[in-house]
Amino acid sequence: MENENKLNLRESFPAPSYEEWLKAVNDTLKGADFDKVMKTKTYEGITLQPIYRREDIADLTFTDCPPGAAPYLRGNNPQRFLDEGWLIAQSYDEPDLKKLNEMLLHDLQNGLTAVNLTLKHADTKRGVTLKTIEDVRTALKGVDLHGAPLFMQLDVCEVPFYKLFEQYCEEQKIPLDTLEAGIGFDPTSEFARIGSVDIPLEEFWQLVVNSVKWAVEKALKIRVLSIDGSVYEASGASSTQELGFVLSTAIGLIQGLQYSGFTIDQLAPLFQVKLSLGSNFFMEIAKIRAFRLMWAEMIKAFGGDEASQKVWIHGKTASFNKSVYDNYVNVLRTSTEGFSGVIGGVDSMEISCFDELVAIPDEFSRRMARNQQVILKEEAHFGKVVDPAGGCYYIESLTAELANKAWETMQELEAAGGMVRCLRAGKIHELIDSIANARIDAVNKRKNVFVGVNMFANPLEKTDQQKHDASEDEKAKAVSLEKGALPRRRAVEKLETLRTQVSQSKQNTKVFLLNMGTIDEYKARADFAGGFLQVGGFEVISPSGFATVAEAAEAARNANAAAYCICSTDDNYQHLVPELCAVMKGKTMMLAGYPTDAVQSYKELGINLFIHLRADAYDTLTELSSLMGVKQ
Repeated sequence: MENENKLNLRESFPAPSYEEWLKAVNDTLKGADFDKVMKTKTYEGITLQPIYRREDIADLTFTDCPPGAAPYLRGNNPQRFLDEGWLIAQSYDEPDLKKLNEMLLHDLQNGLTAVNLTLKHADTKRGVTLKTIEDVRTALKGVDLHGAPLFMQLDVCEVPFYKLFEQYCEEQKIPLDTLEAGIGFDPTSEFARIGSVDIPLEEFWQLVVNSVKWAVEKALKIRVLSIDGSVYEASGASSTQELGFVLSTAIGLIQGLQYSGFTIDQLAPLFQVKLSLGSNFFMEIAKIRAFRLMWAEMIKAFGGDEASQKVWIHGKTASFNKSVYDNYVNVLRTSTEGFSGVIGGVDSMEISCFDELVAIPDEFSRRMARNQQVILKEEAHFGKVVDPAGGCYYIESLTAELANKAWETMQELEAAGGMVRCLRAGKIHELIDSIANARIDAVNKRKNVFVGVNMFANPLEKTDQQKHDASEDEKAKAVSLEKGALPRRRAVEKLETLRTQVSQSKQNTKVFLLNMGTIDEYKARADFAGGFLQVGGFEVISPSGFATVAEAAEAARNANAAAYCICSTDDNYQHLVPELCAVMKGKTMMLAGYPTDAVQSYKELGINLFIHLRADAYDTLTELSSLMGVKQ
């Protein structure tokens, strides 16, 4: 017989109110500060809440916007996305054009859906060079440019490529006005990246105007204005800064080009934007959506119609957070970055190869990177859902907050004269430096964990030296930035450099752990100290516990180490430190822990360094290496 008492979940399990939730959390915290424990501050100047509710997005005007409608934060063209998905546009920098062509044709049969060529520029060591029509023929032989659009980031001096490309299309009987492509330049990020220009700014600007005129007259579907935000991310900028810099760059270009006679509706379709995809998963989703919102508002302010408010976004996995050591972890990093790019709604995307910092990517690493996108599209079916993040209280709220913060950054730059003027005055350098240094400091203090580098380092791992970009030839510059080019940084670079110096040093870099007492007394600190020291590439010897100081001193003398670290409890240290320092006088001595009241007295007894949770790993390990005689 059918049960008449049907289960009603709403009645049986009524939803708790926010006040009830808040009380339960505070009871659990037992007096701890709610804001400090439950809220998270980001480098974007945003404080993340522990919970987001309907009330948090009640005042947002864009949440009811359907996909494909202004302000387009849910995507430009939902039907195209469902039919084709985003373009898989891996980067290719092979200088041998015949080999490059073979790679492209092979990969286009195995998941690649766009041709993304990395050109050799003045500040790079490796890349594609296309100077003649024969170069273009060789590189693109057999490539269907309608089926696989071409992407290239040009420097302004390379704009003569447009005429070569026009000639190639005529030879191949490809109507130029039907061809979609992202062959663009960004004079501002080029200036920031290289730090100078070779020709006067007036001549430099005329190249920009001539290229835009060519596109307006002959190639309306080729995006010749390609603003590159990844240049700022590579220097350590936050998401807020990257978006603000990109928007201010666009404003400067539009204003200058309007003065040269172009209308906003002519200019808007010629833009594409390259945004980095970092490791903060939800922030990166919000970043893509927030930029569409900001872009639409900016174009609208210039008088652009709704169709002109769309923008093509090309996602590129970040470089600031990649590592040389344990570089297979880079696969995990780029997987979440690519995931966030797709959920955020990029139009095209490139995922970097996991080993690109230490080697020229081979077929295996290219396939690994390409297949990350193929899996997201073909197996996870993310190409079949438009804006899956839409309606999420957290992401919608974060989208609005990020857009507001980035808009404020743009306004600050505009009030100071615009992006180029701020770049020349060094303001952009200062803004990025403050964030980059904070991010690097968090890594050095192990607040931000990088597996295999500042935590869980593999002491047996060896790695090749990082490949370095070639410096630009010394010659006279027409205009130079006062503070030079934006530095290219990586969060773990200082730690990795130190580890390489220690690993390759001919000095004795062994550290012997003086594990004192029972296993319960020494093991926790011995494990911590061992992991801490291995971050710097030091060889750690961790024996079983010693019952007496005499026994420990005898083992230490036989170990022939360069430094020694006492591991036990704070209570034991009161008698162990004086006794061990006396018998090990003249040796480099460390202590695992930081007994605040006794630090000064222990230093006077002979303790050189303290290894503890709040220690700056880079500073501590650098000082240790210096005591060992390792050349810096």
